[in-house]
Amino acid sequence: MKKIIPAVAFLFLLVGVLHISGCSKKVPPPTPSADTQERVLALSERLEEARAEGAEDTWEYEEAQKLFERAQTLISEGELEEAEKVLAQAELKATQAIGAAREGAYMEGFDEEAQEMRKSLLSDAFSRENLIDLPTSDVFFEFDSAEISEEGMEIIDGNISIFEKNKDKIKFILVFGFCDIRGTEEYNLSLGKKRADEVKKYMIGKGMSPDMLHSISKGETEIWQEGTSEEAYSRNRRGHFMALSDNNPPPPEN
Repeated sequence: MKKIIPAVAFLFLLVGVLHISGCSKKVPPPTPSADTQERVLALSERLEEARAEGAEDTWEYEEAQKLFERAQTLISEGELEEAEKVLAQAELKATQAIGAAREGAYMEGFDEEAQEMRKSLLSDAFSRENLIDLPTSDVFFEFDSAEISEEGMEIIDGNISIFEKNKDKIKFILVFGFCDIRGTEEYNLSLGKKRADEVKKYMIGKGMSPDMLHSISKGETEIWQEGTSEEAYSRNRRGHFMALSDNNPPPPEN
């Protein structure tokens, strides 16, 4: 019995040493790449810009701040791939927060009478002769969502570049929100408006003037791809862009 006790004690000691040794060799989380670190810094500056624009009271700013903190936690835990996705979402919301603040400041310049006059001007007939043919691309949405994806952000950024290159001949840019045929007409008109507004806020946040951007909901009223397949549905959940010359005002906002 006396020989068994030292043997057991030695076994526990050996297990303890191995455990300590294993802990000391714990692999540290991977170091964020230079691109990720640069992205974190850029987002921090974007949030500072949003605060300077007076966007702290917007829900977009609050969401961007939460996502930023979440991304930092993921980076510290070594979850770099997931952190990149969250950083993209935070960038979107920070940009939209700036857009919402700028649009709000712009609209404050209109009293009730001025707003009614603006609506009256926007209700004038829309002539397709004013359309400027530009190689813009549509942005697509997930089912029952108005959230812009990372790919969607890249598409909108490309469209903004096209508009900037042609700004001398553009007076108005119309952003249309479309839906697939599922859902009631009323619901789809509301969802289409939300999609168009989300795109518009992002574009304003990227530096475009709120005076020239107009969001319009088409709901399910104009089908781009016929059919009831998921592919057809996905192609109809889109944001579409039109540029108009300075001849006539755009149609009214819904």
